[in-house]
Formats: sequence, C-alpha cells, structure tokens
Amino acid sequence: MAAVIAVVGSPALVAVPAIWMFCADQQARQWSIVASLAVVLGCLATVALRQRGTGHRSGADTFAELRPVPGNTPHTSGPPALPARLPARWPAQLRGAAAVFCCTTAFLGFVALAAGDAERPAPVDGIAAAGGVIQDVRVTSVRNSERHNPSRGHDFYTATSVVALPEARTGRSVPATVSTNTPEPLRPGSEVTVLYAPSKPGLGAVQGKPGPLRASLDGAPLTPGARTALLLIWLLGAGFLGGLQILHSGGFRTLTRWTKHDRAVRGRCTGDGISQLAPATDTGTGTGTEQSGRKGTSTKLDQLVITTDGGEVRFVLDDATDGYAEQLGAEPLWLCWRARQKAAQQLTPAVLVGDSGWALHGQMVLTEAERLAENNETAIPGGTGAPVDAQREARAWDPRAGWPLRVGRGAMTAAALALVLAGLLATTSLGAGRWWAAAGGVLCVLGAVAAETLSTAWRATEPNASDEKDPPSSATAR
Repeated sequence: MAAVIAVVGSPALVAVPAIWMFCADQQARQWSIVASLAVVLGCLATVALRQRGTGHRSGADTFAELRPVPGNTPHTSGPPALPARLPARWPAQLRGAAAVFCCTTAFLGFVALAAGDAERPAPVDGIAAAGGVIQDVRVTSVRNSERHNPSRGHDFYTATSVVALPEARTGRSVPATVSTNTPEPLRPGSEVTVLYAPSKPGLGAVQGKPGPLRASLDGAPLTPGARTALLLIWLLGAGFLGGLQILHSGGFRTLTRWTKHDRAVRGRCTGDGISQLAPATDTGTGTGTEQSGRKGTSTKLDQLVITTDGGEVRFVLDDATDGYAEQLGAEPLWLCWRARQKAAQQLTPAVLVGDSGWALHGQMVLTEAERLAENNETAIPGGTGAPVDAQREARAWDPRAGWPLRVGRGAMTAAALALVLAGLLATTSLGAGRWWAAAGGVLCVLGAVAAETLSTAWRATEPNASDEKDPPSSATAR
C-alpha cells in the first residue's frame, strides 16, 4: 500500500508547482492543479479508511507485521549460514529522499503560489481578449513624477503619464493614462513599453517590461525571472536536502557482498532507545576518538542494543526504534559490519541477519566493533565461525514501509488542510491575502511533519539518554 501511494501521490504532488509555473492557459492550469490535489487528497483518504478498517498501529506493531517470514524458525545443527548476497538498502533510502523532496516541494510550492496570481488582472484580461500586443509608444505628458531610492537596488521613478496609442483601423493616436515605473525620469517624447489592444485602444494600457507583460498577456501566473528563480531554488534545494537524507541513512556505503574487511558475530536484540555519540576528534594517531575532551555537537542515535558474548553494542537506525526490542528479543541473529575505517569515521555500515531469513540495514559504532575484535569474538563471513551459503536468501526488512498503518490523524488532518489552501491559491485571486494563505499552508505542512517527529525529539532529551562515554546498556533505559 505504501508503494502504491508513493507511486501515485508523489508525482501528483510534484506536478502542482510544475503546472503552476509552466502552464499558461488559465482554465487548463486550474483544472490540472485541482485534479492533482484531488489525487493526493484521495491518497490521504485511502490511508484513513485503511486505518479505520484495521486500526491504528504503533511503530513496534508495523515492525512486527512487516517481517518477511515468521521469526523463531528452528535449526537442527547450530546457527544458520549467512547468505552470500544481502538485499540492497537503496529502496528504503530512495523512499526517504523522496519524502524529503516532496516536503521541500510543498514548502516551495506555497511560495510559488503566493508569488503569482490565479487570474489575470481585469485590465489585462480585457486587453488580452481584444487581441493585446506589446509595443513601444510615445509619452505626451508626465505628471506626479517621483524618485524612489530603495535600500537595495537602483533608483527608479514613478509617474502618471499620458501615452499615445495607435489605433489599428484608422491609424490615429488615442491618448491613454498609465502609471509608469521606469529606471529614468520620463519626459514628453520619451518612449515606454505598454500592453494594449490596437483594435480597442479605449480599453487603456498597462506599462511594464516586455518579459512580465508577455507573461501577463499569455496568462502565466509568474514572470519569467520569478519562475526561473523558484525553479532553481526548488530543484537545487530539494536535491540537496534529499542528498542529506541519504547521507543521514548511511550514505552509499552498504553491505551487499562480503569482503575480507567484513566481520560477523552472533547476538540477540535486548533493548532499544536513544543515546548520544560524541563528536570525533584527532588525537594524532590518525583515527577518530571520542575521549579527547574537545567540545562539539553530539549526534543523536536511534538504536537497537545487541547483546553478544563479548558485550553490548549499538545497532543504529535512521528511524525511531521504540518497541522494536520487544519484537526482536527472542530471535538469534547475525550482526555483521564492515571493519575498514576511514579518517574521523565513527559509524560503519552494518546489517542484522535474522535466523528466520530477514535482513535489516543500519550502522554500527566503530569503537564498539573494535572492542569485539580485540576480544576475538568476531569472525569473517565465509571463514571459520561464520559460514556462507550461496543457496540461502534473505529478504529486506524495512519497518518504515508501514507508515500508512501508523501515521497519525493529526498529521493527515494538517496535510488535508494544506491541500485545501493550495487549491484555493491556485484557483482564486486573493490579492494581499495570498501570502497569508500561503503562510497558513506552510504551517500546516510543518504541523504534519512535526506531528510524526516530535515524540522522537522529546525522547532524545530525556535524562536517561546516554552519552558515548557511558556503557551501551544505559541506553536501554527509556
């Protein structure tokens, strides 16, 4: 269900600002945006109906329900061998990056909606209907000229000017009064660029630069400059934040095939929670350490505590782990990681492989992995103590894929209200109220995101959250 909603809803959401920026036909633009927003709203309704039928789930419930196969599968002769190839983690990383991209799109979408207008101004609409053109015309008189000196940018001049509009049928000039905004003061005989209807010059004229006037004549809600700026900010900002999400989830380092640098150890999950990882520093040995005493920003770790014969270590996930230990505690598993270390690296790619055939990707604290190696508790996959079976397969276990079962009603309500505000901005000219409506939409998006993340942030500040210098077992206290 999550995959279907992502495939249907994400393109519909991304289509809204794209249609707004590039579709000039007012009626087609409005109907297309309304249809796209209706698709996204339908996805939210589908999630709500699903929860109504099956009940709301917690994170631990979805973690258990999404197991590829039931746990506690008996084995007749010792622990099962490791699979020769592990499932990739890129689908989960791609979904996380797509979620960040969609949230960024929603924020920038409201800015774009507020910066434009759903309808052409009445004078422009009448001129366009009468066959408006953009043309340079002569100024016959100027009054109320005023110089403006903004704190940023160049000076400009505003005035009330009378221009001569050529009539197409007779060729005579028809006077029209326009409000002008020019970089230089106007005088009788100067020329300005205006939009007017040669067949009906009595409709008046609108003065401006050729680009914005062309956008108004074509019915585009944004000027070319504003459209280009918003498009660059959207693509670069969303791409940058999506890349940060991938780095936060472990980057492109992953365990899919075994190498001589990989290690494995048997264990069980005995706890979950949050701890703090102190910043890495260089002590002159070329490796990152945590005990140098240098001040820095600690990193919050959402973790599972894995108990092995050599002690407790932390398996780090990029999602909240509340309740997972209760679901995993009874099943033996393999904890595998890449032991090769780079400068200032504190976390390394790791994976849990359950005896029942599932694989869960994450990361591991290198100092704890080194402690296990020093105690001779680890084995190389494919060597003595950690056999590899080319016929055995493991299926990826991705608890975050169950978000339709556990997303809160508050988040869905805020998202639905944001969709309504977006539809209002795309179809109605609200004047100065557009920015207020857009601000309300941004707050709704922030509320929807915060509703799903605040609980994790509160747990991160609990007194029981441990620091890196404390034993890992202290992180099991919630």
